[in-house]
Amino acid sequence: MKLKYRALSFYLLFCLVAVALVPTSVAAAAPIRVFLNGRQLSFDTPPILEAGRTLVPFRAIGEAMGVAVHWDTARRVVRAQQQGVIVELPVGEKTATVNGQSVILDVPATIRQNRTLVPLRFFSQAFGAQVHWNNATRTVTISTGPASAYILGYYYSKSYQDFMENYQNLSGVAAMWYTLDSNGRLTGQAAARGISVPQGYEEPLAVAAENGIETYALVFENTADKIHQVLADRTLGDQLISDIVQLLKDEGYTGVNIDFEMVRESDGANLTTFIQRLGEAVHAAGKKLALSLPARTETGWHRAYDYAALGRVADQVAIMAYDYAPGTAGPQATLPWVRQVVDYTLERIPAHKVLLGLPLYGYDWSTQGRRTVLFTETGLNVLYLDDLFARYRPELKWDEKSSQPYFNYVDENGINHSVWYENAASIGAKLDLVQEKGLAGVAIWRLGYTTPWFYALLGQRWVAESKTS
Repeated sequence: MKLKYRALSFYLLFCLVAVALVPTSVAAAAPIRVFLNGRQLSFDTPPILEAGRTLVPFRAIGEAMGVAVHWDTARRVVRAQQQGVIVELPVGEKTATVNGQSVILDVPATIRQNRTLVPLRFFSQAFGAQVHWNNATRTVTISTGPASAYILGYYYSKSYQDFMENYQNLSGVAAMWYTLDSNGRLTGQAAARGISVPQGYEEPLAVAAENGIETYALVFENTADKIHQVLADRTLGDQLISDIVQLLKDEGYTGVNIDFEMVRESDGANLTTFIQRLGEAVHAAGKKLALSLPARTETGWHRAYDYAALGRVADQVAIMAYDYAPGTAGPQATLPWVRQVVDYTLERIPAHKVLLGLPLYGYDWSTQGRRTVLFTETGLNVLYLDDLFARYRPELKWDEKSSQPYFNYVDENGINHSVWYENAASIGAKLDLVQEKGLAGVAIWRLGYTTPWFYALLGQRWVAESKTS
């Protein structure tokens, strides 16, 4: 009897060890999520992956897409029909038909838990839908029509060419050409700080107006003392409001975008009061008020910004969910943190006002300091990823926890570098989040940093919403 107990104990121990040795990535694989036109679908039988393809219950996906579906028990065939398109998928076979024409499938329809599952990509695309799979977040997004979203581009140094080539992909443009002078007055001539109205500025504003693109005069300031001066003195604050309203009228801007950063927590109440007064003045002039706010979470910093109060007066709020800790090498817009930021925001500001800020850049850290890295050659004094790839041939890696890419390399002087950046997969995961949460759209930091693959990602999901055409 003791031998039997020992054998049983050994067997149980073996089972526990075997379970412990299962790879974490397998044991902790996240469930597959499916979004149709920004709405998450639910299934009584969960979607599965077969040979790299997602299969879902045919009746649930058909009904969600407005497709008439029928199960032919005798033939074991799924039959679906919509607007003259007829699809038939025999269970267990790799050949389907669309309007009588044979189509070879990567994976066949199958039966699991008494439910018939069909290959999602084939089924959706047969009825004209666009399908996107994000492996990092195990998310499928389906678009059945010209869904729209608000696409805001920040216009700053070296943005002209990008804007002129891609303005049709934008809903609005925020021109970061204005700041505060030493007296707290509005100025567009602060070249020493890299902020000024560029020569020929009338052209992009005219192109925007002709194409139904909103234009915002972005007023940027990140000097805490200067911001305090304006917020604490009612006379100075009112003068700045008057300056802003006059600028909007003179130049024909749609509105103003206020980007006050590094505001002290003790100035928070005065910031809210100033924005409320500014909103009243801007709206009285028939203009709009937009805000670019530093990212907040329940336990994070930037406590001067009362999201709820600011969101009530603003017409649009862009959340700058990036630069989490730029002084330290590592991911600067991790997906879990961005999700926390979005959740915090939506508890205080309606989703239809919220744009998620997207960083189209990365950083290279070394003992020599930190430098910006970009994909696109812009003529700026930064590093370019294509050049780093060619010169050092680093091993490109993917961090599952943050959903961001990175690599390390040693330069010609023996100095170690750590690079974290954004690519199609990491940006795609953030776009999936925008759809999941029903946000109004995205704010691109910035024009001049974009790439063809970025605009392709946007085009897979949305067309740019037009507010003025």
